[in-house]
Amino acid sequence: MSAQEIVLCKTTDIEAACIKAGLPVKGASKAGLAQALAGLGWTAAQVRTVGGAGPSKDDLAILESRVNGHIDDMTKQINLRLKNQAYEVDELNRRVTGAVHDCIEADAAAKAAGAVAARAEALALKGGGAAVDPVAIAAAVKAAVQAAVEPINAALAVADSGTVERVLSVVAGPVRQDTCLNIFGIDLLDRKGQAVMVDLWDNASAPAVDPCYIWSETLLSHLILSQNTGENLWLGGPKGTGKSEAAKQFAARTGRPFTRINFTKHTALEDFVGALGLVNGQTEFVEGDFLMAYASPGAIILLDEPTNADPGNLAVLNGLLEPGARVNLGGAVRTRAAGVLVLGADNTLGHGDDSGRYAGTRLMNSSLLDRFARVLPMTYLPESVEVDAVVKHTGCSVKLATHVVKCINHARAKVETGDIVDAPSLRQIVAFIRALQGLSVDDAWASTIASKQPAESAVAMAAIKAACLNSQVIEGEL
Repeated sequence: MSAQEIVLCKTTDIEAACIKAGLPVKGASKAGLAQALAGLGWTAAQVRTVGGAGPSKDDLAILESRVNGHIDDMTKQINLRLKNQAYEVDELNRRVTGAVHDCIEADAAAKAAGAVAARAEALALKGGGAAVDPVAIAAAVKAAVQAAVEPINAALAVADSGTVERVLSVVAGPVRQDTCLNIFGIDLLDRKGQAVMVDLWDNASAPAVDPCYIWSETLLSHLILSQNTGENLWLGGPKGTGKSEAAKQFAARTGRPFTRINFTKHTALEDFVGALGLVNGQTEFVEGDFLMAYASPGAIILLDEPTNADPGNLAVLNGLLEPGARVNLGGAVRTRAAGVLVLGADNTLGHGDDSGRYAGTRLMNSSLLDRFARVLPMTYLPESVEVDAVVKHTGCSVKLATHVVKCINHARAKVETGDIVDAPSLRQIVAFIRALQGLSVDDAWASTIASKQPAESAVAMAAIKAACLNSQVIEGEL
């Protein structure tokens, strides 16, 4: 196309351009010279400029079209970034809403686009139609963006430190992805045989990773499914099966903020949602831990032992846990921020406790339980896996860990027959082995295992200790 445009220039202009480019002119046709110049990257506008004619109207029209294309592309990117940033600031803190809205108003975007257009036009016309300098356009776009986000910076300058920290930690979504194999050590594959990917948020407030936590494929599959669908997940099972720690360690491995809300029979609505209070002498609605986490992108919210609470005090969660929820609460419409996951962890599956082992638990309101798309029963780890976990947590030998785990599994089996009320947990196994560093076998067992059982389990626990726990084997491994 360049050669066809150049051949339309005056012959004298083409010859002058060839001489400047060091091309032979004598004996060559006009079309041949035009082709040679195009091959060197010359444009018709440059040929006319060398010849003294300057750029034609067509040249300027082509240049203007290209500049406008650059302007349109950059303006769209500016608008998208401004909308994302303004949305997240609005979600996290209503005190900077006004400033953020100023940034995303249409007139602000138009001014930004106008500034870029004016700068690009000046660059295009400068030098009589020289090619647009992309570096200069990039600098102009950067300046326009900085000017557009200035209201946000001004709002942050007067905000308290807690607000600044929350705003600066916000991302509109996960910052990257990686495979389950790389993050959790389990090679999960989808139905097509492709590696399942994990969203990673890299939030500075994420909990610390416990390298000793043992993941199962079933548990991880449910958590990844909730990541992809946004559905709430209920983890139910005996104490010590890793329910609460699963939620915390998933947050740790994926770099998410983590909020754990513990429920008791005394927990009131105000304790986790919020209530009216005095702020700088003014009566305002003060958000509780749930609402603050609910508006934090990527956060994991753990509702720990919710069946301990009065079902009536949990009714407010019905609306908040629905997909696409928009709940008017505390004078504002509450929506779930991007990537927020809500998990429940309870000793029951929500239908009450028939065993009598978990006093104080109640039958969960079916409306609330229905907001959890899946209920995953959690059980104790297989013996070999639990041995590995004990070794990692305590540093003891495999032989010692195996001996203690086998003994505890005998006690767990007695729970099913009713001889023992409460099954010893992995935490108690770890505590027992650690206690052996300073206590005798009998004292360590009494303080970490036997004392945790009710009186009616004492006879059965003593019989299991006598039959299964060998002090000589233990002492030999210390």
